[in-house]
Amino acid sequence: MPSLLESVAFWTRNLERGRGFSINGFINHYPDFMIVTKRGKIILLETKSDHLDNTDTAEKIRLGNLWRSKAGNDYRYFMVFDTKEVPGANTLADVVNTIQAL
Repeated sequence: MPSLLESVAFWTRNLERGRGFSINGFINHYPDFMIVTKRGKIILLETKSDHLDNTDTAEKIRLGNLWRSKAGNDYRYFMVFDTKEVPGANTLADVVNTIQAL
């Protein structure tokens, strides 16, 4: 199985509010990281500590998944918690496995 780094062409930290890429909706959501795989998939990644599950998180998950469904097959969105299982979100281990396959 390839390592995670072997599947990633590059990544960058998204700039903060008002200066980086945002998913526009009821709220403007600025995912933490932008990743491009060697196969050309673009991934927006929002990271959360397990204790940061709240109503804002649920709205960001909904907005990110809607963006992904409209953006097309070459785009992915992941809300990532370290270990906590949150509806619509992923754990870190799940996302690592998914990115390796992309």
